[in-house]
Amino acid sequence: MILCIAPSPAIDRTARVDRFVDGAVLRPRELVVLPGGKAITAARVARSLGAIVATTGFAGGHAGRWIVDALAAEGLNPRFVETAAEARTTYVLLDGRGHSYLLYEPAVPVTVAESNQLDELLRSELLPAADFVILAGSFPAGSPADAPAALVRLLHDAGRACLVDTSGPALLAVAAAKPAAIKISLEEAVAVGLATAADPGAARAATERLVELGAGLAVVTDGPRGALAFDGTDHWQVSVPAVTGASPVGSGDAFSAGLAVGLADGRSVADALATGAAAGTANARSLGGGRFEPGAFEAVLSEVRVEQIRRGRAGPTSRPQGHV
Repeated sequence: MILCIAPSPAIDRTARVDRFVDGAVLRPRELVVLPGGKAITAARVARSLGAIVATTGFAGGHAGRWIVDALAAEGLNPRFVETAAEARTTYVLLDGRGHSYLLYEPAVPVTVAESNQLDELLRSELLPAADFVILAGSFPAGSPADAPAALVRLLHDAGRACLVDTSGPALLAVAAAKPAAIKISLEEAVAVGLATAADPGAARAATERLVELGAGLAVVTDGPRGALAFDGTDHWQVSVPAVTGASPVGSGDAFSAGLAVGLADGRSVADALATGAAAGTANARSLGGGRFEPGAFEAVLSEVRVEQIRRGRAGPTSRPQGHV
């Protein structure tokens, strides 16, 4: 079972319009409303890939109750701590030319008592039943700077491997807490000084630094350009097919889910990366985070390529991944 921890879930509202017109009333021709947040999207994808999943985190007010009810209806087994603060909403607006606007309400605060309640729920009930953990998304407003790293250490104490997908200053402390894997975007890597945008080897430098800090596997995604990973010994270049579809929103979270499913199953690094890349690309071809048909995933997987670049060799070793 894969446990997905969502510190700041949201109601995701994704709307598609024909085109953006300043000052005009925009009427969606398609609207998708789902429970969202990085870990929630990852949970949806992991389940579609055949994993048993459970979800947890903080969810308050009417919005929080809707999130929990909707997660239960999807079979994502929610066990959330109810908070005094109302859960947030995020908005994604897309047009027919592929342009988008994203509006994310800030993460809401939680009390010390609510935070302690989640820790106890994890220790006593959820972690004993979990085989692998995904910790993804922003933390509640006002959380201590070391809150993400402290949660990773709690998972370690319980003997549970985890994949972390978060951003901001806490990222470096999270890596030092030694998660099994960290997955971030190149933009997030640049934002925390792991690499510079002007550096053509930015993703490579970021993965090496994260592993140096303590991560077992570091992955930096770069949208349609694929991803680069480092496991402490070898680098892995991941190439993905071109996307012509609905929306890239949530594709990084889908990548995290596929990667976690592969790692939890004990697959090779190459196979886990291929699963993640195929899930992320399939997500970009559908509207709404984490919603795609298994057939779409299989079709993309046959086009994903993972290239192993061994240290000390003159050139890379190509390892196309047509199946996992």
